[in-house]
Amino acid sequence: MNRGILVFDQNEQEWRAWIGQEAFHIVQGDTFELRVQDRYFKAYLEKDWEWFVTLNFEVVFTLHTHEVYKIRINKQHHMKAGAPF
Repeated sequence: MNRGILVFDQNEQEWRAWIGQEAFHIVQGDTFELRVQDRYFKAYLEKDWEWFVTLNFEVVFTLHTHEVYKIRINKQHHMKAGAPF
């Protein structure tokens, strides 16, 4: 697992995971770990009217597009942003 940040790309209207200088696509249905008060929780990205995550299959947490979230992902499971395919 790689540590990074989750930020909202206002131009593309999508979430991006940044690991160092590399950006990766995070799309609806993806899983990752979200840090909340020094603990990481399994998170599942979803969207209805707003973007939200379900933590540990129990708690729903609304994501705000102007916030930066600390995350861990396995970058081998995600496509780099800007990849030609």
